[in-house]
Amino acid sequence: MVLEALDKIREAEKDVEVMRQLVKEELTVYEQEKTDALKQKKEESQKKVTCLLQELETQKEQQLQKEKDLLLSEAKEQNKDFEKKYEKNKDSIIDYVIERVKEIYGSQ
Repeated sequence: MVLEALDKIREAEKDVEVMRQLVKEELTVYEQEKTDALKQKKEESQKKVTCLLQELETQKEQQLQKEKDLLLSEAKEQNKDFEKKYEKNKDSIIDYVIERVKEIYGSQ
């Protein structure tokens, strides 16, 4: 009876060891699966972040291009205005300068 009990205990210990090994293997597999899943999620997240950054950069470039175009347009408009004013006042300024020279140096 004692021998039978010892045999049963040994048998139970073997079963426990087998179960322990199975659980250990299952945990290792589970850990690997979770590690792989985490790695995949990180990669997906990184791709999303990269994509968002590219979109933002594209938007900023478009915005800067619009601002540049607007500034160039305004500068061209100002140049046209200056040219019109110059052309409008050129003759009167030349006449004024000639008159001043005549007044200062006399008409010869």
